[in-house]
Amino acid sequence: MKHFYKGVDISSLEQCLEEGMQVRDMDGRVTEPFALLKKYGVNSVRLRIWVNPENEPESKGYCSLEHTLRMAERIRENGMSFLLDFHSSDFWADPGHQKKPLAWAGLGRAELEQTVYEYTRNTLMEFKRQGVLPHMVQIGNEIRSGLLFPEGELPDYQGMVSLVNAGIRAARAAAGKDEMQVMIHLDQGGRYKWLHQWFDTAIACGLEDFDLIGLSYYPFWHGSFLDVKASMEQLSEKYQKPILLVETAYAWRESEKGFIDKEQIRIGGLPASPGGQKDTLEILMYLLEKLPRDRGLGIYYWEPLCIPEPGKGGWGENMGLLDEEGRVMEGITAFAMTDAERGRMPEGWPELEKKLRREAENDWEEGICKDGGENLLTNGDFSRYDDTWTMEGEEGVKLSYPEGKPGSTSRIFQVESPRNFKFRMAAEMVLPEAGRYILYMEAMGADTTGVDIRLYVEGPSDAAAEKAVHAVETVVHPVERWQGYRLEFAGEAGDRVKAGIVMASPPMVFSVRNFRLVRLREIRG
Repeated sequence: MKHFYKGVDISSLEQCLEEGMQVRDMDGRVTEPFALLKKYGVNSVRLRIWVNPENEPESKGYCSLEHTLRMAERIRENGMSFLLDFHSSDFWADPGHQKKPLAWAGLGRAELEQTVYEYTRNTLMEFKRQGVLPHMVQIGNEIRSGLLFPEGELPDYQGMVSLVNAGIRAARAAAGKDEMQVMIHLDQGGRYKWLHQWFDTAIACGLEDFDLIGLSYYPFWHGSFLDVKASMEQLSEKYQKPILLVETAYAWRESEKGFIDKEQIRIGGLPASPGGQKDTLEILMYLLEKLPRDRGLGIYYWEPLCIPEPGKGGWGENMGLLDEEGRVMEGITAFAMTDAERGRMPEGWPELEKKLRREAENDWEEGICKDGGENLLTNGDFSRYDDTWTMEGEEGVKLSYPEGKPGSTSRIFQVESPRNFKFRMAAEMVLPEAGRYILYMEAMGADTTGVDIRLYVEGPSDAAAEKAVHAVETVVHPVERWQGYRLEFAGEAGDRVKAGIVMASPPMVFSVRNFRLVRLREIRG
């Protein structure tokens, strides 16, 4: 019988406890955190490790070798398995941030490769000496855009693979496959077309053998539950590797200061509630359990043991499994499911699956605002390509203008890059009269860590305060189907305004059509 990892990433637990957090069971009694996790079936813990976190004041020195060894001992004492996540950075590493440790900053490629090998091997040997060798180890964290920039930044797959291989060789030198397995971890768990491109290219460039595929999957960022189901099935079959979802989570409430907003909750497809968290975990465990050849090995909830702090917002505000009093909520009970229970279809899955299939099959009609009167953006349909638009992007950013579907009212404007990038586009116009206006566009793309896209309007900085259009913006959370986004603002006759989008993102393709600026009174329907 296969072992199913029912895991949590609690890398911040030591810090939270030292800052005064108390964890309570559902009855309100203060409980030792590991005892609580074991009670509800958690059998594995994932920990991140940073090289020299003391170089980043915001880290407060946590997730160092010393701290991680101490946490690993607690994992061992509680009879749980251990997944170690090498960030190979002094602080966060993810698709938008893969910064070399300060101590490695001046190293050339060959020296860097040797340093990765020595650091990874020496770190693992220290865990081994203390009797807390990980059962699994990640060589990098969410390395879809590479690692250790710039030497390991994509599209230089050869450079990236040489660094990943150094980590793999170091892990193999520290322990055999029977002691510790090696994982490659990417984000965008529901987007097979991106993931197989990464693996195909990396393998062609000599990626050494690894044992496991680890994916981050957040329903509000990485595609629908149907997308992740298809992605896991295809990845496990194509590469003949087991799959683990090593990062996932969902919101237990809506909050203005929450980590995800109302639009992302809508995209996620489940209510922001303790029940929504439980449903998320049960559905994902079911999909993993149903992978062919028993290749679905487990799931890890990212940072469940955190509580909201007044005025702080962020992850702790609405993404953990503890409420404001530190009481664990019903989502934790998903980890208590037996093998047989994981294999039974969750009660809410059939209806959600039908809903997701309807949405996927819906050919979203373009032009919600197409009957809204005169468009003040004279080339908002991109029929004259970039005419009237100012484009600012970094080297390597590719712009294209594919045709829309037959009968389309707009050409598509597309921006893409094989590496992390920034881009801005804008058009200027003069408002013909006083009133309220709508800036509108239709967009398609992908949202994840490091994606920041904003639809904006601003007036000239030298205009009189009482006459100027003050800068306003709205955050865009793109998905892989066309969606409309709008921004409302007030202006006076003769105001000169600049309207457009500004974005910073890991590698992706972002498409726009039907860019419109119209008077609010002209919108019908």
